[in-house]
Amino acid sequence: MSFGLSLAHLGMLDAAPPQLVEAAHAAGFGGVGMRLSPARLGEVPFPMEVGGAMLKETLARLHGLGMRVHDIEIVRIKPGFDAGALTGVLDSAQALGARCLMVNVDDSDLSRAADGIGALAERARRHGLALGLEFMVYTAMRSLESAQQIAIASKSDNVRIVIDALHFFRSGAVPQDMASAHVDRHFIQINDALAQRHPGLSAAEEGRAHRLCPGEGQLPVAQLLAHLAQDALLSVEAPSAIRTATLDPHARAALAFRTTTNFLQRSGHGPT
Repeated sequence: MSFGLSLAHLGMLDAAPPQLVEAAHAAGFGGVGMRLSPARLGEVPFPMEVGGAMLKETLARLHGLGMRVHDIEIVRIKPGFDAGALTGVLDSAQALGARCLMVNVDDSDLSRAADGIGALAERARRHGLALGLEFMVYTAMRSLESAQQIAIASKSDNVRIVIDALHFFRSGAVPQDMASAHVDRHFIQINDALAQRHPGLSAAEEGRAHRLCPGEGQLPVAQLLAHLAQDALLSVEAPSAIRTATLDPHARAALAFRTTTNFLQRSGHGPT
């Protein structure tokens, strides 16, 4: 199998979308994921409205360099979630040619969350987007099982479960679980970490700022590859506070590509 490689925006958030595209292309990636919707309080979104200067500049870079945007982050489903409030994000995602809108769940009422996801999935479909559910141990959707329950309860065939290697293993899942229903085997977020989370870090801190590139840690990430489709896209999402403080975006992108390519070659695979 030969996989495509994309660079996730998390870990590169000091690079605005046009600069993200440039850094990823220079490193060797074929595409990027972009964060258009903030994940946390205090996080200011990039001005990527349709018709705006930054979106136009980003599109020019994408077309000029032959790059693609696959996934858009991040929608957080909370109590009172209103899918209609995301019209601007969906319009921008469609303009970028994205294929997947990533979703986290912060509503402990999973039935209510599923209703919101179902409504969002139908809106997203009209913009050429599928929903990618990402479970994490520090959210209400904390396991593959809970993600499956929500996917089923959403009553939409436009909802998939996207595996993030760190969150997958930290939840106690094993590679064989990749065969579970609703798991997207054409797209995965790939990274690595120590076998056990450092006791001085919370799960959220580790996920947001203390990951490693594939092959640098001790998780059995290579075992996930056999469960992917031959044309799967691997999004390298390895945010590191240390690397952000010491390396500029171009250097981090180059490191991510080089390390991931070496990991794939050792695993008997190669990027396209």
